Amino acid sequence: MNGNYLAEGMPHEEEKWVTPPPERKEEAAEIGIIRELSPKKVLEQVRQNLKGYFFDYEKDKYVRIEGMEAIMNEKGISKYLSILSSVITDLVTFSNYKDEEINNLTLYVCDKAIPVIHINYKEYGIKSKSDLDILDIQIFNLTLAAFKKAVGAGDRGVVRGTITEDISKRSAYGFGQQQDRTFLQKINPFGTK
Repeated sequence: MNGNYLAEGMPHEEEKWVTPPPERKEEAAEIGIIRELSPKKVLEQVRQNLKGYFFDYEKDKYVRIEGMEAIMNEKGISKYLSILSSVITDLVTFSNYKDEEINNLTLYVCDKAIPVIHINYKEYGIKSKSDLDILDIQIFNLTLAAFKKAVGAGDRGVVRGTITEDISKRSAYGFGQQQDRTFLQKINPFGTK
């Protein structure tokens, strides 16, 4: 079908091939906001920091800081990131938690995750036990932050607010008054023509 879909329910002589509508500018802005809120950047920053790299804004890239060593080896970084990525996800940050749920969720994750790192610290190439404290703090803070972003649908609220603001702007300036009918409106047998 080459990416086209046959509109169902139309008489044979009126068969039409329908393609998805082009992306509107306001949809692109909404997608951009969702990308900016995505926790993937946080995980990449953690990965680089564990390797001893930090972001240099003047050079616009990660650079190794003189005297900084990797806190753990690649196996440890992989395990550590798999632990963090179970919490630092779009699914969590776009959820809707109550404030009173956050402490229990954070403690649950930390109770399960921190012993994994402590028990296997030699295998993960952690040379100093004091580095375990740094990792513990990081797991706790990042887990707490991910859940806090979802209190009262925080990230969803930002996106929803952006959409509402966009609709308000269009209404205030009279845009969108006479728009083409959407695909669903066109195929709705009960809709007006």
